[in-house]
Amino acid sequence: MKHILLLCLALTTVLHAVDKKPKAMRLKGDVILADDFKAEKLDEKWVYAKGEEAAKFEVADGALLMDQAAGKGAVVWRAFEAPVQDVSVQLLVKPWACSWIAFGFYAPGDRPGAQRKINIAVTPKGAVVVRDVDNQKVLKSANTRIPSTEWQRVAFESKGDKITVQVNEQVMLELKTELTEGEKAGVLLNLYGGKGSVDEIEVKKLK
Repeated sequence: MKHILLLCLALTTVLHAVDKKPKAMRLKGDVILADDFKAEKLDEKWVYAKGEEAAKFEVADGALLMDQAAGKGAVVWRAFEAPVQDVSVQLLVKPWACSWIAFGFYAPGDRPGAQRKINIAVTPKGAVVVRDVDNQKVLKSANTRIPSTEWQRVAFESKGDKITVQVNEQVMLELKTELTEGEKAGVLLNLYGGKGSVDEIEVKKLK
């Protein structure tokens, strides 16, 4: 009986360690969007394609589960109440069974997926990449070496032509590009090649 209790305790400790979530970063600005995915269903303000050949999105274990399923990718977005210029987003990412999870902002327009210029991609091997969406070009990258089964908190700040990317309160990437300038109408999440999880997303308008 004692051995069984010790085994259960050890298993619980391992599971807790794997699911440990890094604390939120104290980023400056006013919150204009936040979702901790604690509700039973995904907020209707999140928009995505529906149908038998579409990706699947659901709230599971207090996080957003993104599943490419029969789709060509998993894309979900949410509009701001009004467009903003300088903005930041932080969220928890766990690419546990996919090729990558990406996120970023989209400009005003009828097709959010086509209105993106820059996104931040996180891979299962710990890579964090700033990508030119239109040209599918890597602008800059770094490696956190964080396992795909662990949560990592990633922040992307866009101010003027400057991009700053932090992971777990550590600045990983900084660069300047005109691609990040201009109005942002909302935030978009994108997954490719399987399943992954996202949680505690927060967007702030910078002063």
